[in-house]
Amino acid sequence: MKKFVVVFALALASATAAQATEYTVKMKFNADTGKFFYQPARLNIKSGDTVTWVQEDPDNEHNIVAYADGIPEGVNFFESPLMKKRGQKWSMKFTQSGTYRYHCHPHEKGGMRAEIVVDRPSRPDEFRKPKPGEHIHSGGHDDGSGGHKH
Repeated sequence: MKKFVVVFALALASATAAQATEYTVKMKFNADTGKFFYQPARLNIKSGDTVTWVQEDPDNEHNIVAYADGIPEGVNFFESPLMKKRGQKWSMKFTQSGTYRYHCHPHEKGGMRAEIVVDRPSRPDEFRKPKPGEHIHSGGHDDGSGGHKH
């Protein structure tokens, strides 16, 4: 019986892992337009999926910083290291449903913002409340101009 339980548990774990998908978001700069951006800027994924951000801009440094009020309640604030070289990567597995809004700290004013929706968008009351000392930019609410309040 124990052998059956172990085999069943391993099979279940393999099936769950096989269903997870890995996505790539590229961090870029368009010299012609002067725009910094994530590609794609909006990504819809499922719980258990992983997103890997790839630095594809050889001339600028980029990172991934959550808006403290732009992620689901119960999710910890996250911030990647600053990626200085082309080809550097940072990954995160998403396990909780909702909207995750983030930006590149050095290029936020240049419009480098994006979001990931896991399973379904968050309702306004489902965004977390920032904790003291967290990144203070506000990303949980759209100000109607296509950007986030600051």
